[in-house]
Order: sequence, then C-alpha cells, then structure tokens
Amino acid sequence: MSKTKIGEWLWRFLAVVMVFSVAWTVWIIYQLNPPPLIMTAAFEAAAKAKGKGASAERQSTQGVIASSAAEAAPKAPASSAPAEAPKEPPVNPEKLKFSESIAIPVPAAKK
Repeated sequence: MSKTKIGEWLWRFLAVVMVFSVAWTVWIIYQLNPPPLIMTAAFEAAAKAKGKGASAERQSTQGVIASSAAEAAPKAPASSAPAEAPKEPPVNPEKLKFSESIAIPVPAAKK
C-alpha cells in the first residue's frame, strides 16, 4: 500500500474517534445535568412521598437555628422531662468490622 492510502485511513480513523469522544462527552454532560422539567417532577414526587406536600407552610421547622433571644430565655429544667432511652443504631457495627483472617467460617455441627 502506498503512504497516501495509509495516511488517508489514519485520518478517517482519527475523525471517527474524535466524533465518538465528542458525542460521549456530550452524553455525560447531559446525564450529569438533567433537564429542569424532570427535576421538578422528581422533587414534587419526593415531597408527596414524604407526606409533606409541595407547600412551604406544612414543612417542619425542625433544624432551624434559634435566635440569641430564644437562647437567653430561661429553659425548663431537664429533670422534668422523662429520660429517653438511647436509640439503637440502624446498622449493627459489628458486621462492618474487618475480619482477622481470610478463612471461611466452618458451620456449627448439627446435634
């Protein structure tokens, strides 16, 4: 084959690779930035699933930072409220620890 044929196919191959890479980049950018129409519907569905609705009036006010005037007000003694039992963690932390060895545990013998 002549050099011109090899060079021609090389440039065609590079053009296809470049078109593919640009298309892949555009696809990734599209996936990372979904259209606002879809996001609005998703947020509304999530709000309905939580039972809060879409209105701001029914939203919970927990987590709002209290003003300094509220902090200066005298607080009720802590002893008047019943002590709450500590909550159990949702995941057993013992199951998350690394094992000491790679050995497969032997099942207990049946009695």
